[in-house]
Amino acid sequence: MKRVFDKPGTQREKNGRRREEDEAEIARRIEKGINEAKAAISEKLDDSKTVAERFLKQSRYAVEDGLSELTHAIKRHPVSFLGIAFAAGAAFGLLISYSSKRQEETSSE
Repeated sequence: MKRVFDKPGTQREKNGRRREEDEAEIARRIEKGINEAKAAISEKLDDSKTVAERFLKQSRYAVEDGLSELTHAIKRHPVSFLGIAFAAGAAFGLLISYSSKRQEETSSE
């Protein structure tokens, strides 16, 4: 006596083919989703790169403008800037000497 499942073209074979087709469809959908995600990430990275380049360019122009303004101000008021430079140097020197004394005190304890 033959079983029904042993015949070619039976329900078991049809279910097996259907399962393979379903698995292939799932794999295609997953691949499509991955490709879409890659494209979206690539587009965002390109946009971010463009924004960063623009920001750097604007920053460079701002620094150049600031330096030219400073140069012009120093040429107009050289004595004032000499006094400011002296005061800044003196403050920095006092800060360094205070810091070194404090380190000596903590290391001797």
